[in-house]
Amino acid sequence: MSADVEIHPLVTMEALKGCERLQLEVWRYADREVVPAAQMRAALHAGALIAGAFVGRELIGFLYGFPALPHEPGLVGPGMHSHMMAVLPEARGLGAGRRLKWYQRRWCAERGLGWVAWTFDPLQAGNARLNLHHLGAVVHEYHVDFYGVLGGVLSGELPTDRFVALWRLEAPRTRAAAGRDPAAAAYRLDGDVLDVAATAAPADDAVWALRRDDPSDDPLAPEVGLEASAVWTAVPRDIAALRRVAAERALAWSEALRAVSLDLIARGYEVDAFVAGAYRWRPRGRPTE
Repeated sequence: MSADVEIHPLVTMEALKGCERLQLEVWRYADREVVPAAQMRAALHAGALIAGAFVGRELIGFLYGFPALPHEPGLVGPGMHSHMMAVLPEARGLGAGRRLKWYQRRWCAERGLGWVAWTFDPLQAGNARLNLHHLGAVVHEYHVDFYGVLGGVLSGELPTDRFVALWRLEAPRTRAAAGRDPAAAAYRLDGDVLDVAATAAPADDAVWALRRDDPSDDPLAPEVGLEASAVWTAVPRDIAALRRVAAERALAWSEALRAVSLDLIARGYEVDAFVAGAYRWRPRGRPTE
């Protein structure tokens, strides 16, 4: 497949029905879990954004978000809740997801929206790397079983715990991420800066609230109440595989990460990086690298 990915707004019912098909193909949801084209059309009329990623005339991905009000301390003014983004499996690796997000950032900034928030599965390493490394978002919300049982290939019958990514669109870390990501080139804002600095992997003396057992890929016993300038929590190498063939081990990961995440958030920590298969937690308000 060609790597020439273009992003365009989706406004017709035909295009929105393409989003229905993508949801079924990417997530294999039951029909009742699919956001229907008619609902997306109504949201568009009320000010939502629905954008498509295309290779030629083929729709390979889409993003859907709608305006939102501040929902936690520190957020000022209106923003956007980014409800879903999907990219066809065979099109991954082309940068379509990153282009969709940078398009979303510019679209929001041009309309006076200062932030975007969205949920993501904290055990999915690929999503964590996109959100924290490529985009420069942070995390300081954790929700237990946010959507209930969804079924499909991503979560099956397991709880749908979620991190909430918070993307402050003009924050220094976001501007730096835009400057270093080639996928952002067509959508950068004035003031975005080139920054190629990379977050260092955890050192030998790093403080771990949750470690991974390397031979088995199982979680070790979680530790709560840790105090340090940086605390690390690991995730499994391949949670999707565990959910397919070892649901009890996947559940053990979910419960372990839930315990340490709720503890750290309650004590004022946020996630500001994902490196070498682990989240870095630091006290809120600490200067970023």
